[in-house]
Amino acid sequence: MKCVHCEMEWSGNEKITASITKCPFCGENPNEKEEKTSYENTKDALNAIYKKYGADILLGEKLKSYFSDFAPSVSSGDKRLVYAVYEMGAAKVLKNNLNASKEDKEAAVKVAIQRLTEAHFSKESAEKIIFEYVYALGWQIEKPKPEPTEAAKKLSSTPNPSPISSSTAPVNPSPSSTPSHKIPANFVHIKGGTFMMGSPANESNRNKDEEQHQVTVSSFYMCKFEVTQKEYFQVMGVISNEFKGDNLPIKEVSWFDAVEYCNKLSEKEGLTPAYNIDINKTVTWNRNSNGSLETSGYRLPTEAEWEYACRAGTTTAYNTGSNFTDNTGWYEKNSRKKTHPVGEKPANIYGLFDMHGNVWEWCWDWYGDYPSGAQTDPTGAVSGDFRVTRGGSWNISSECTRSANRRSVDPSIRYKNIGFRVVRS
Repeated sequence: MKCVHCEMEWSGNEKITASITKCPFCGENPNEKEEKTSYENTKDALNAIYKKYGADILLGEKLKSYFSDFAPSVSSGDKRLVYAVYEMGAAKVLKNNLNASKEDKEAAVKVAIQRLTEAHFSKESAEKIIFEYVYALGWQIEKPKPEPTEAAKKLSSTPNPSPISSSTAPVNPSPSSTPSHKIPANFVHIKGGTFMMGSPANESNRNKDEEQHQVTVSSFYMCKFEVTQKEYFQVMGVISNEFKGDNLPIKEVSWFDAVEYCNKLSEKEGLTPAYNIDINKTVTWNRNSNGSLETSGYRLPTEAEWEYACRAGTTTAYNTGSNFTDNTGWYEKNSRKKTHPVGEKPANIYGLFDMHGNVWEWCWDWYGDYPSGAQTDPTGAVSGDFRVTRGGSWNISSECTRSANRRSVDPSIRYKNIGFRVVRS
């Protein structure tokens, strides 16, 4: 027998189906569907669903069938947005914070809105539908303030004297305005600049290999997210035995796996591969492939690019401040001993997610001591036995996720806490 409400099925030997008046799954009469009620707008429909069925339906995969019953008069555009809330993972972000603090709920709302804007909806539409969900859930969250006028933007762009010493202040610490050519999907443009790489001597838990030095990096594009299991499988055709879900970051991949992925993804999209890989697994970076955005292939970030992007103009231990908070990232005390879908913690100022925690990220560089002088676009030691990973992971202490923290790893090893993200020049 199949319930007309929840669409769950069960066999006759579980219940006497001829006389059943209550579905064992949702509690409704499985044979009779109440008459549809017309609601004037999406908010009323969401409120009605929440009032009758609760958050599990409002934020769950069965929402489509329930929503169509409660809101037959709502526009197709609004319905498409409502369905996208679940399909793009925004619903899960809200659901995970049902009992959270107001601060965490506010952060979750921002992430949920970002999820929808990545699905090619306008920010206004994304905000509208997410706040209708928020009101249905009863959250006391204020809507974001309207965007400043053009005059206000011009006024705010007027440079002011900085109280930070020029010897430590990052130069050009924000992403550039949108370039004339198209940015790849899910990538952000990181405007080049100069910063102090490494950690100051007074930073808690710093290591000896984090000696501060001035570094200038050129502009590049970085993916907002760590490479997911779904993305890796689509390109490589194989995946770890630990496969758990499409949006979880790929893990148990070696450095060689990561560079091979970059080349295969480049070839798949008709771009010039960044790396030459011979039969002995010797990898060389063909930096001449870094031509225009239209032709340059995918690659791993250099260690300097990674730290510059992670810091996003900050000079503190974390891009969220001097101390690690629950919103900084996934680590041993909040991860429940597992990785989490990419993008569930708030992004940094550049729009990059999971730069602290979740999985370590492979970088191009051989591990070695930093040079003492200023550097421009450094690529690490000339040779070595280990490659660099950055960012920390789900099963490690918070101090290991610091912006300056470095780790050296055998490039042939596959660990359960190492993944990667890609960049383009």
